[in-house]
Amino acid sequence: MKLKTTIMLICLLAFNTGTTAQSTEQPEPNKQINVQQNLIHASMRHDLQHAVTIAVNQAQKTRYVFSGDTPAGWDCSGLVRWVYRQAGVTLPHSADKQGHLGRRVSKPKRGDIVVFAYQGRTDFYHAAIYLGEGLILNANNGYHTTVIQTLNDFKGSQIRFIRVL
Repeated sequence: MKLKTTIMLICLLAFNTGTTAQSTEQPEPNKQINVQQNLIHASMRHDLQHAVTIAVNQAQKTRYVFSGDTPAGWDCSGLVRWVYRQAGVTLPHSADKQGHLGRRVSKPKRGDIVVFAYQGRTDFYHAAIYLGEGLILNANNGYHTTVIQTLNDFKGSQIRFIRVL
């Protein structure tokens, strides 16, 4: 509710910039596009947060299934793919390809993609969703289910944080 109110206020402020009904001035097209893109992005980010919450509730409930990408069963990149699909973003079903999307960030936020590579390698072997406080949501083959793990469990790997939204 608070987010919808904020978005409505932004819309009102963006489109009511002090011009009167008698004015023939038109807002610059680029400004209109940027406002629209920012509103769409904010909405998608909100949907991403909701999807992360749903996925977290699947911890210990959704089994690991190689090549799966639904709550009935998923692998690591399938989990990431499912979460982002709920926000309207289509990702490839590959940890390595997901690791080369978006932009690399050093301060991850909840919902960012976390990818892992072996030391000295540039290809990624694993993907997860960052939850905050050093925790990830992870479809883990070793546990045969979806788990919440600490990044400390991956000390031997290179870790990269990717922001798509």
